[in-house]
Amino acid sequence: MVRRSTALWLVLATCAGITLFLVKHEVQEREDRLNALHTEILANQEAIQVLKAEWSYLNRPERLERLVRELSEERPADRLQRATLDMLPQPLNGDGETPVTEAAHAGGVVLPMARPVSLGARQ
Repeated sequence: MVRRSTALWLVLATCAGITLFLVKHEVQEREDRLNALHTEILANQEAIQVLKAEWSYLNRPERLERLVRELSEERPADRLQRATLDMLPQPLNGDGETPVTEAAHAGGVVLPMARPVSLGARQ
């Protein structure tokens, strides 16, 4: 009888030891992962601060004003940047086709215009 109870306690102690070892190993892995995540979070926060500082530096009003002056006054407008009223999108016909305009005949770009949506049409 003593041998049976001793063997039972030995098996239980062995199982408890193995379980404690596995739990300890799992906790160490999770702590390592947590530390890596904290390090990554700190690096990301530092990168965000650097980007915010750079964004603030690049969006200074005097810098933007200078850039607008330089870029708008020194460059002549391209042919594609100029438009006439004929080049604006034309409303669609009742059959859904875009009417041919003089701009299309002259080699201009004709953009389709969306049909207006009626809010009461869904009822």
